[in-house]
Formats: sequence, C-alpha cells, structure tokens
Amino acid sequence: MTRAPSHTSRSTVKSIWQEYRIYDDRVEFDTHFGMMTVPFAHIKRIDVSESEVEGLLKGDLHLKGFRPALKLDWANFLEHVVLDKNKGHIRRVLFTPEDPETFKAALDAALALYRER
Repeated sequence: MTRAPSHTSRSTVKSIWQEYRIYDDRVEFDTHFGMMTVPFAHIKRIDVSESEVEGLLKGDLHLKGFRPALKLDWANFLEHVVLDKNKGHIRRVLFTPEDPETFKAALDAALALYRER
C-alpha cells in the first residue's frame, strides 16, 4: 500500500475546493463532510460524462442507465467522472476533478495494476 497518492486532482472551484486522490488500492475524496474512501475492490465502472445541463440542451435527458448518485461538487454543470460501485449504500458517485479525462486514465491504470495482483 502506497502512502503517497499516484495521482491527485487538486482542489479548484470546479470541485468546490475538494481534493480527489488515487492510491494503489483506493480512491479518496477529501470533501467538506469528511474523507470518503472507495476501495478498488468496490469499483465496478468509471466513465467521463458531459454536463447534464449540456445534455438537456441537446435533448438528452440522461435517463438511460439512471441510478441515484452522490454528487460531490458541480457535476451537473461540468464534464465529470461517474464512478459506479458494486458495494455499499452509495452505488454511484459523481465528481469533477481538475481534468476528468486525465483522472479517469490515471484511475484506469491504477485499477489495472491492482487487478493484476
């Protein structure tokens, strides 16, 4: 287990000044309500999604595959990451890292290494 994160999305206005970190075995969300940790063993899927407002303007209601979600920041209004879990009370987390595509790529790489072990 690494003590230092392999990737950090620093706190910005997009994330409402919250920081998101990727470690060798988990993702940590340092939120205004406390630390939320998602072990890699609980991650089912990760996607990058457009702003829901942008989708609505195009006529996409985002109803396909709809699941209730915990939104940590401005995820409705900006491109964001969708993290689906297979365990726990909260099964979907939406959050807006500094660069959603880069965060997803870093998380995909860390997950691949974790699952090889």
